[in-house]
Amino acid sequence: MDTPHGTREAHPSEPDHDHAHDLEGLDPRFFAHAQMPCNVGRPTRWDGRALGVGVCGDSIEIFIEVADSRLNRIRHLPKGCVYTVACGSAVSKLVQGKPLEAVLQIQPEDVARELGGLPADHMHCANLAVNTLGEALDDYYRQVWGRPAKAEGR
Repeated sequence: MDTPHGTREAHPSEPDHDHAHDLEGLDPRFFAHAQMPCNVGRPTRWDGRALGVGVCGDSIEIFIEVADSRLNRIRHLPKGCVYTVACGSAVSKLVQGKPLEAVLQIQPEDVARELGGLPADHMHCANLAVNTLGEALDDYYRQVWGRPAKAEGR
């Protein structure tokens, strides 16, 4: 949105960081995930949930529903730069509907591959997405096995 001085401020729903200078040369798959991210939102019900905060201050909240040992549904709420948004979308696309054993094998490099590559200085966004997914799975397993979750509240 424009300020009285004519400069542009980020809208609360827009990415927090200006990365326009380093978007050149990225794959069209990256832009597809960044501009129209998959599986965004907060569901009314979930079996596992996690909020991860990256080294840069960006965050991703991930919610999962599990049925018959498969990740039946995943939703995410990214807050941060365009790379964080794209990585949240990519990880959700990679794991939706997959058996939990396969979900546990997902690596940051898989997220980067889904995006057609990531600059090395933004691989931490892929790490954030994968680590947060792992924490959501941990939350799910804690519920299944009857152990208290790290954070209270659902």
